[in-house]
Amino acid sequence: MKLALATILILLFTVDPAKIGKVNTAKSAARKAYAAGDYKKAIQHYRYITDSLAVKEDEVTLNLANAYFQLNDTTNAISTYQSLAGSSKPQIRSKAQQQLGILNHKQGKLDEALSNFKQAIKADANNLDARYNYEMLKKKLDEQKEQEQNQQNKDQQKENKEENKDQQNKDQQNKDQEKKEQQKKEQEQKEQQQKEQQ
Repeated sequence: MKLALATILILLFTVDPAKIGKVNTAKSAARKAYAAGDYKKAIQHYRYITDSLAVKEDEVTLNLANAYFQLNDTTNAISTYQSLAGSSKPQIRSKAQQQLGILNHKQGKLDEALSNFKQAIKADANNLDARYNYEMLKKKLDEQKEQEQNQQNKDQQKENKEENKDQQNKDQQNKDQEKKEQQKKEQEQKEQQQKEQQ
């Protein structure tokens, strides 16, 4: 009983009510700015919360990353989402991986994006957006591989046709050469016969 009372007293003296009020006010201002589409102002508020007030909440960091994403600040968005990829909260980890997948997809890094979506689903199987993105990208990659295979087959067939045509041309040239040699030989024999008859 004394231990519980001591713990409560320690918490009361270590928690600064003024700081809690500042954090809540800044969070509210950041949410309002984000909802209004003023992402620069939202970033300022979230940075104030994380940097000046030293709040280390995954939700705040995720909102900061989302604001960077909305401003197309890819570098900061990626680094902030990556900092959440190891979160102990599965839903936060899932959302961060999903957003990393979207950013990688935009940059043409399709295999990395697919991996991000897969990690998002592993973190939270209920993340339907990540599941949808994974399925669509997997289908796209499979179609690309099939098209590449078809193109390789067409190229191989074209190459084979060209080789066959080249071979036919060589065969025809050989036949023509043999025919000329045969005619020359026959002509020489005729001339020889004519000489002998004279």
